[in-house]
Amino acid sequence: MIGRALGRAAAGLALVGGLVLLVAALVCVVSIAGRWLADAPILGDVELMQLACVASIAFFLPWCQTQDAHVRVDFFTQRTTAATQRRLDRAGQLLLAAVMLLLAARTAVGVADMRAAGETTMLLGLPMWIAYLCLVPGLLLSGLIALRAALAPIARSANPA
Repeated sequence: MIGRALGRAAAGLALVGGLVLLVAALVCVVSIAGRWLADAPILGDVELMQLACVASIAFFLPWCQTQDAHVRVDFFTQRTTAATQRRLDRAGQLLLAAVMLLLAARTAVGVADMRAAGETTMLLGLPMWIAYLCLVPGLLLSGLIALRAALAPIARSANPA
């Protein structure tokens, strides 16, 4: 049940990330067309693209985690037993969970600091804290999914039902 809820949340965030990228692509096309046709690009189009790319990557991270699609280097483990590989995978998931949850917590602190400081983007004057706030859900959800993946085999062996 928890796994299904995490999967649905990850899929939802991935859809939001896709929509953000779609809007960013449209802004890019309109800006290029405006520059080419009327020498009038969209002001701050590069800022908008940067913010959209950062947010969408954070939104895609949990989906990537649910699909076990992170880059894996198995050069050193390819000759080990399946049990050893499972233990190493669980350890990797636990380490990833710790890093993602730490990043989510520290990013949340950074969001509060940026909001208090009133930091904005250079051209558009958009509050930077909003861009960083977009990172928190993806990092947090990725950490929770990795934690579940690390602990799920232990929970199954302890309770076979």
